Amino acid sequence: MNFDDVFNAQNTNGISPEKLAFLKAMSARQAGGNAKDMMAALLSASNSAQKQGVTFNEAERDMMLEILLKGLSPEESKKARSMIQMMKRMKK
Repeated sequence: MNFDDVFNAQNTNGISPEKLAFLKAMSARQAGGNAKDMMAALLSASNSAQKQGVTFNEAERDMMLEILLKGLSPEESKKARSMIQMMKRMKK
């Protein structure tokens, strides 16, 4: 996955250099796979961020999800999006 292509398509204004570096490292670790692998990568990234004291707002989390979803096939992306929506509903 090409980090620069993903972030050129996103609005990264206002995101700190530390967060951008974290997102770049995360995108480098995620190379395709399936929805289950993507969710595991997201959990790992979340744990890593928490240990480093890096927090993300909702827009930044959405961007992170888009980065991870870019590496999936259309079918796996649909599965992942369904899982994400279910998790969001459970949080409410």
